[in-house]
Amino acid sequence: MFLSIVIPAYNEEKYLPSCLRAVREQTYPADGYEIIVVDNGSTDATARIARGFGVRVVEEPVKGIARARQVGFEAARGEIIASTDADTVVPPFWLTRIAAHFTQDHELGGVCGPVYWPDGQLHERLVMKYPVTWALAVSNRVGCSWWVGSNFAVRAQVFWLVDGFRGFDPDGLLGDDFYLSLQVNHKARVRFDPDLVVHSSARRVREGYFHYLQRMALSTVRVVALRKSALSTPDIR
Repeated sequence: MFLSIVIPAYNEEKYLPSCLRAVREQTYPADGYEIIVVDNGSTDATARIARGFGVRVVEEPVKGIARARQVGFEAARGEIIASTDADTVVPPFWLTRIAAHFTQDHELGGVCGPVYWPDGQLHERLVMKYPVTWALAVSNRVGCSWWVGSNFAVRAQVFWLVDGFRGFDPDGLLGDDFYLSLQVNHKARVRFDPDLVVHSSARRVREGYFHYLQRMALSTVRVVALRKSALSTPDIR
């Protein structure tokens, strides 16, 4: 089973090396997967670092993580497409475990797992490890799985079944990961694996919870009432 790993990246020279070392050190056969870094208009050394690791670099100059992830999925050659982020470190068994799920169940459409924040404050680490992980598990149990963009995989044919060219959130409101998970749930079964844990950065919450909620509220009004695009997410490095 050949797999593709898609990693969107915008000015990620600080985090990308750790991410790529982890995906390069998988226990899965080296010739059994490809790594695609989508350079989303970076102005730093992101693309150069990615090429230095010998991975495939796809350029997407128009900024936006949904757009970047979409372009990466379209370029993927794998039967299974796995998604993670440039500030995330996956375990060595990540691909092996993902492949095992799809091999055992040929009707399976997607697989997802928990995301922990080891560099977060204590309450942030606890929230991700318990309430958020429980929410992922419960959503899967009730047949409406939600996954996080830094830790999921989908069967390529299912991705294209759910209108592949708009597989990720076109409005930027729900989040590219949540939007796709909702669509996949309508077409195929999704499995939540509590042991498929990845470690990501908590840097996004440095925007501040109040500002985050305010931006989401304004974005909801723009998308739902005004039929405009959501507000852009601030760059946090």
